[in-house]
Amino acid sequence: MNDAFDKTTATLDKTTFGMELDKRLDEVIAWAVKECPDKNASPRYADFEQVRKQFHHIATGEIKSLSSQAAAEPEDGGPQYINDNPAPWP
Repeated sequence: MNDAFDKTTATLDKTTFGMELDKRLDEVIAWAVKECPDKNASPRYADFEQVRKQFHHIATGEIKSLSSQAAAEPEDGGPQYINDNPAPWP
């Protein structure tokens, strides 16, 4: 019975964490859109869609399963190089 309580508490904590994360991410995105110094090239809310997806994966714990699905090694037909340093935002 105690184990079921722990699972319920963990689920509530994860849900609360996810909601709080979404709220704070929305605040950061709104700030970035509003305060961007280059008004001609300011970001739009849609520009943050990938970030939103990644944060969702982190909040739900799916990021662990995503990282465990790493690409195959080059000798197994996987890529020889994976660029994990994207160009900086202008």
